[in-house]
Amino acid sequence: MKILGFFGKGGTGKTTLTALILRELARRGDGGILAVDADANECLASLLGSGGTSNVSEMLQRYKRQREESPELTGLDIFQNLFDSLLMEGEQEGYDMLIMGRGEGSGCFCAINDLLQAVFEKTIEGDRYGYLLMDCEAGVEHIARKTSGEIHDAIIVTDASKVSLDTLRRIKDVAREVGTRIERYYVVANKTRPDMLEKVEKTAKDLGFKYLGAIPEDPNFTEVAYQGKTVFDLPDDSPAVVAAKQIVDRLLEG
Repeated sequence: MKILGFFGKGGTGKTTLTALILRELARRGDGGILAVDADANECLASLLGSGGTSNVSEMLQRYKRQREESPELTGLDIFQNLFDSLLMEGEQEGYDMLIMGRGEGSGCFCAINDLLQAVFEKTIEGDRYGYLLMDCEAGVEHIARKTSGEIHDAIIVTDASKVSLDTLRRIKDVAREVGTRIERYYVVANKTRPDMLEKVEKTAKDLGFKYLGAIPEDPNFTEVAYQGKTVFDLPDDSPAVVAAKQIVDRLLEG
């Protein structure tokens, strides 16, 4: 399984890129895909058209109730049954959807994160999926909470602003500090003027990251955003779709 984690400062378009990459991988059909919406805002599920399914947060509540109601069962047995049901409910055409959901009570994600890590470990052991795409929270918080575990490819979406480019540096530093295993770092430019792309590419190379290219401005996304459509409704010749295909080609080259 190839695990792809998508990171970036809020507003740079990491969720959009996650959806575009998933669309292209699903089109190629060279392995099952598990999409993990690990952002509490659940934007990825909405952009893919798979919102409304149960999430890990709700699963945690069912898990707690069943532990109280069925003390004869082990926690692992209960969790396994609930997780299998969650994956079945998240089955979509071309991919499966797993939504993390919101935190408990005042916002603590600790128990949810423990379950999410267990989900990753269980998934990695099997051969059901060829790709796991994880749309992470904005900034570096997701790595700081150590919910990412192991990531083969960290894909960081950025614009040319100083704040966004500084995030590139912090993500690598925080990953190292908390012990998150990331094999390769990639950078994709978005919401960036053509004359500023060289700045993004140079920053990526200076950090030892591979620059994959840029997502161009695409008027078709206006229709997706305001007419309730999904990324799968974009035409094949849409500028963002064409760019995503090229990015996937470079990504799979390693």
